[in-house]
Amino acid sequence: MKILIFGAGVIGTTYAWQLSATGHEVTVFVRKGSPAIAEGQSFHIRCKDEREKPPKTTELDFRPTVIDVLAPDHDYELIVVCVRAQQLDDVLPVLAQNTGKADILFFGNNWWGEEKIRSFLPAEKYLFGFSRLVGGWRIVNEINCIFFDNPELATMLGEPGGRRTARLEKLRGLFEQARLRPVVSQDILGWLSIHYVEFLGVIGAILKAGSYNAFVSNSGLVKEAILATREALDICKTRGIDFKKAAPSNIRVVQSTPVFVLTPLIQAQYKMPSIKQFFEENIEHGIAEIRLQYSDVISEGRRLGVNMPHLEGFANYFQ
Repeated sequence: MKILIFGAGVIGTTYAWQLSATGHEVTVFVRKGSPAIAEGQSFHIRCKDEREKPPKTTELDFRPTVIDVLAPDHDYELIVVCVRAQQLDDVLPVLAQNTGKADILFFGNNWWGEEKIRSFLPAEKYLFGFSRLVGGWRIVNEINCIFFDNPELATMLGEPGGRRTARLEKLRGLFEQARLRPVVSQDILGWLSIHYVEFLGVIGAILKAGSYNAFVSNSGLVKEAILATREALDICKTRGIDFKKAAPSNIRVVQSTPVFVLTPLIQAQYKMPSIKQFFEENIEHGIAEIRLQYSDVISEGRRLGVNMPHLEGFANYFQ
């Protein structure tokens, strides 16, 4: 398949590498003036794969075709949009004019559903997804990534409205072939909304504590994070999201387990090195997107009249 990965961050580059390794013709779109072009169209990848037993570390130079101009005659079959939430407004006009016959997989955080996208693209052009399988960070052309070993940390995919279409099955097979652990959601937009709020309580508590280790060792802050997470999930419920269809099992546990039982369980779980790495990297390298998420969620909660004292209590730490 001829695939364009739109965005050369950790997720985009890692998925480009894995899809290329299974024989697909993969091109990576980067911004004009990006070091990816200036430095010879090469990405240096360091990858820890926890799916392997024992975990396997790989280091290599990945040299995909790299472009900084998109045209409709490029003839891609699939475009995977891997940009941060705050970048989407700039990307949509480019996609509207230059995607030809390609299907477009929006592969990132989404709080607004189809609202923004419908202004630029017809519904038959796009579907949605998200990677919870891969984490990491990028510094210039160096990609440090990790494949997590947890069945719930997967490549989520879905059509708006939960339809099972031929292109969705084709996409699922594409990612299955590349060992990217695809899971089809009955309600991908609901899942994305839940994921958008899922970690804000924990991140707020980490920022308040001043460090990840200080957060994990403080049961009071862990309890505060749980209560803030429940408030954020209440916003999703008030929006009308069906948690039976959209919520992963860990969210149902957070909702239903008494706080005094959940607090020590989360403290123990969050001492795992990969979870610590996940949060620390996201805060260090993705704070602009996290601040947008917090602002979006707080604004929606206020609009809907949801009581959220613990979530709002972290406001100063997201500044």
